[in-house]
This record gives sequence, structure tokens and C-alpha cells, in this order.
Amino acid sequence: MNSRIKVALLFLTTLVGVVIFGYLLGFFQPFLNQKNLTIAYNFAGGLDVGSKVRVMGIPVGSVKSIDFAPEHKMDDGEEVKLLVHIQVDRAAWSSLKKDSRFYINLAGVIGEKYLEITPGTASSPGLSSGDTVRGEDPPRIDQLLSQSYSLAGKALEFFNDHESSITDTINTMNNLVVNLNTLLRQVNKTGKNQDIEGLIRDIRILTKNLAYFSEEMRSPEGQKTLKLINELIGRLEGLDAPAIRKFLQEEGIKAKLF
Repeated sequence: MNSRIKVALLFLTTLVGVVIFGYLLGFFQPFLNQKNLTIAYNFAGGLDVGSKVRVMGIPVGSVKSIDFAPEHKMDDGEEVKLLVHIQVDRAAWSSLKKDSRFYINLAGVIGEKYLEITPGTASSPGLSSGDTVRGEDPPRIDQLLSQSYSLAGKALEFFNDHESSITDTINTMNNLVVNLNTLLRQVNKTGKNQDIEGLIRDIRILTKNLAYFSEEMRSPEGQKTLKLINELIGRLEGLDAPAIRKFLQEEGIKAKLF
């Protein structure tokens, strides 16, 4: 056999092996019926090419490529830096809506990252192949730890600077609680005293009588009585000491008044 033929066969065999190997690993699957979708992020959170794509926890595709896009803007003007291109099986494509959410999750505590898609509502319009949607940026653990350390440092600094004030406040609150407990015990003892119980009973009776008197005064007869008293007082206002003395002398009564 000619050496050229041997080299050609070896090359073809290697090429077929690479194609089969790539197909098995999922780098390309030309026989699958899939649709493409682009998801925009500002932080991928460890997502990589080949990561699984799941809908409601079921694998339906994979991440095909990740591109840097420092100047890309969404329709609303938001700037994003990463574009994640995925392929999704047609069987699951009908679950993807305009209001679907795209999260980057972790499979287990130390598992691999994958892209989780939550289906949208039935009334929402569906997505088209090739659309670009906005994903939910995963939290950055390093930033959370840094902020936690900063917050803890500020709290420690505050306690150190105001240690005496905080101690005084705690002591004051402790004394307040002790005094309140003492007052409650005294009130409890006082409530058991018969004299106090009698006083409370008399106050209740007086309150009832005042309520009855007030109700009577608001009645038509009470209003009439008040009117007569007001008229009588009005008549007496015009009388002075000489007039009263003259009236008594005319009646034959000698008296020394005022």
C-alpha cells in the first residue's frame, strides 16, 4: 500500500475519532434539534463552556460559548459585560417566556456550576431563537466577605469608642428593670390591702353616681331646672345692699346688713 494512502487513512481515522469524541462530550451535536439563546451577565460566577442548562431542574442543553462584550447594551440601556450563548432542546423551548428568569446555580456544596431557567407565565410571550435576554447576576462571595469584614470592623471600633457609654446604658436598664420589679411587688401588696379595696369600691360607686347625675342633667327636666336657676340668678344680679336694706325696712324688719 502506498505511503500516501496510509497517511490519508490515518488522517481520516483521527478526524473521525475527534468528531466522535467531540460529539460525546457535547461540544457539537449536529443531529439534535436545538435553538440558540444569548444571556447577558455582568458576572458569570464560575460558569464555563460546556456547563449544563436546566429547566425546572431537568437538563435541556448546555453553554456553547462565552464572549466578552464590554460595550454591549440591553434594550433598556443597561450595560453588560458578558454574553453567554446556550443551546436548548426544542422540547423545552416552549417553557421559555419573556418573563423567564436565568440563574447561575451550584450543584451541591462543591458541585459544578450550571444555568437554571425558571419558566415564565403562560400569558407571557415566548422567546425566539437567537434572542438576547438579561440574566440574574449571582452574588459575589468575595464581596460579601469583604463587606462582612468591614462591617465587623466598624462595629468593633464603635464598641471600643463607646464602651463606657454602652456599659452605663446597660447598667441603667438593669436598674430600671429592678425598680420596675420592686414597684410591681409593692402594687401587688397594696392591691391586697382592704382599705385600698374599699377606696377603690367607693370610687366606683361615686363614678356611677356622677354618671347618673350627668345623665339626669341631660334630660329635658334637668335642662328645664337649669334654665330656671339661670333666670333666678339673673334677677338677683340687679340687687345691691341698699336695695335689700330698703326692702326689709319697708317690711318693718330692722336689720344691719353688709
